[in-house]
Amino acid sequence: FDATSTAQIEQAAGLSPRSGGLYKHFRSKDELLEVALAQRMQEITALPDRLDLGPLSDLRSELTLIAQWGLAELERERELALIVMKEGHRLPAFRDAFREAIVRPGHALAVEVLRRYSASHDVKFDDVEALGEVLCSALVGFALQGFMLGRDFVDIPDERFAAAHVEVAMALVAQNERKVA
Repeated sequence: FDATSTAQIEQAAGLSPRSGGLYKHFRSKDELLEVALAQRMQEITALPDRLDLGPLSDLRSELTLIAQWGLAELERERELALIVMKEGHRLPAFRDAFREAIVRPGHALAVEVLRRYSASHDVKFDDVEALGEVLCSALVGFALQGFMLGRDFVDIPDERFAAAHVEVAMALVAQNERKVA
């Protein structure tokens, strides 16, 4: 972030480098990041509209859909995630906004699916929040490994990872469910 000059940003945006065009739209590079995150937050806020979370009939299918969607969303968030990883200590407000806009909604979605499954199948999980975190963290870890080390470093395509993720999730669900008395 620090190494990228405003001239480079202006050029990438189709403005004349060193013309001050960036400052006609933003007060600083930090504000540009804030606007990018705000746009991303609007997209995340639309998530419930894009994923129909109706009655849960097939947990495997829903987990597959969410895993595939989650990996695609993480790919769309690649640049923001890399900035947070590299500059989060210097931009704590940006880091915290990223967590609130992107990380927490993903966790909330996983927990909501597990809660809906629990209610519709008359089972109880000992710690649904922790189980949701485990499921989310596996997707995020896979994506971050690809971001940091390159997609070709990870020899498993997203589809295969999502399928294996669902198998692990189903095993965790079976292991953690108890019939409600």
